[in-house]
Amino acid sequence: MKSKNPYVRLLNFMRVSNNQDSGFSGCEEVMAYMHEANASGNTVKITDLVQSLQFGTGPTVHRKVTELQSRGLIKIERSPTDGRAKSLVLSDAGAKHLEARNKALKVILQG
Repeated sequence: MKSKNPYVRLLNFMRVSNNQDSGFSGCEEVMAYMHEANASGNTVKITDLVQSLQFGTGPTVHRKVTELQSRGLIKIERSPTDGRAKSLVLSDAGAKHLEARNKALKVILQG
């Protein structure tokens, strides 16, 4: 039975989404963080993700970034001025993925 409560529908959406691909857990949050930062004109580095205290420890963040890169959802770009510095950027596929998830969430919440 479909709940009429939008909060319950949101929780169900999140539960089902997280169970679909356990290796992808937490990666969408990283992508959303990157999207918001990039939309504001800011670059995102792995250290930014670690320092935000939102995504776990350094090794956890590195695993998520590696997973996203292997799926083609983000790109790692080297700084033209400092070859050691790397910025994380959503790929076109990553932006499309987030948009599809956003549309699915809107459908769930509108009921």
